[in-house]
Amino acid sequence: MALRPIPRPKVPRVGRPTGRFTQHRRLDLLREKLEAHTAGLTLEELAAMLRVTTRSVRRYLRELALVTELESIEVRSGSAHLWRIKPSERGRAVALRRTQAYALLATRRVFDMLKGSALFDEIDLALRQVEQVAHRPAVRTAMRGEAPSDGRLEDRFAYVPPVPRAYANRSEDVDEAFQAVAELRVLRFRYRDVLDGEEKGARVTAHPYALVLQGGAITCVALDVDRRATRAFLFDRMGDLEASETERFDLPPEFAIGEWLQGDFGVARAQRTVKLLVEFDPRAAEGVRARRVHPSQKLAVSPDGRVRASLSIPESPEMVERLRTWLLGFGAAARVLEPRELADEIARELQRAADRYSM
Repeated sequence: MALRPIPRPKVPRVGRPTGRFTQHRRLDLLREKLEAHTAGLTLEELAAMLRVTTRSVRRYLRELALVTELESIEVRSGSAHLWRIKPSERGRAVALRRTQAYALLATRRVFDMLKGSALFDEIDLALRQVEQVAHRPAVRTAMRGEAPSDGRLEDRFAYVPPVPRAYANRSEDVDEAFQAVAELRVLRFRYRDVLDGEEKGARVTAHPYALVLQGGAITCVALDVDRRATRAFLFDRMGDLEASETERFDLPPEFAIGEWLQGDFGVARAQRTVKLLVEFDPRAAEGVRARRVHPSQKLAVSPDGRVRASLSIPESPEMVERLRTWLLGFGAAARVLEPRELADEIARELQRAADRYSM
């Protein structure tokens, strides 16, 4: 009879963890254990909790010390030292890895529109501290005397937002609006509205719920107290902003900013919506399929390469105008099927453009 080898019992493996992000998870666990045991833990206790060797624990402690102040305490002479996070650091330090730091730095250009304001200065200060984390050499490469492989990655991994409006000359207004949103203060301002094709200015008393940085511009979603309606106010049309020192308001529990975000078309909400159905030629199909311009966007592809897109956007003057601009950008490569009124309007606009070129 053939003998089968007796399987060896599985023994928990300790030592250097495997896996791409396993070490990062162990570092997070190390911080968690040190935060929970404020009096400190020995190397042996930490090794048992992390299921690694004490040698690995020492290496993890060195890496954690790059972003958090640690201290080693000798309880009594000759006894094992206790490792802990310094009391001044507990509850204040934010756990941040180099990869996370680079991801945050990649988006810093989003805030360029706020330059000149105190809000921008605060954001810039925070990102400079994040930059210090990104610039600290990785322990493993430093121990081997090698240069970090991701040197100056913040200059090579970047997000480029749309060209922003210039708000440097309105820094005080930006700060006033942000203070009102952050502290739930009543905000008063003059607003240049367009009614019946005519621009009119009126004083508005508002409860500002949110500020949105979209398309290089700022929009304030707020309750217009006099009209008893929540509206999207374009910051470019807001002037003489003043946040009340004494008047506050409560944020409605049902308010959700996500309901106001309309993708590439901006910030809006309305009782009625415009349902759009448009067909794109194969020459424009790839670009349409690659970009999601609105949360409601749905696509259907025909065998010959044409693409039909359906959208449902709020029926507001700003949204319809941005929709028209988007469609006209495709020229003859797009054909509006629904609604008929919009299709006729686009056709007339394209005809006027053709007439200008035929002169």
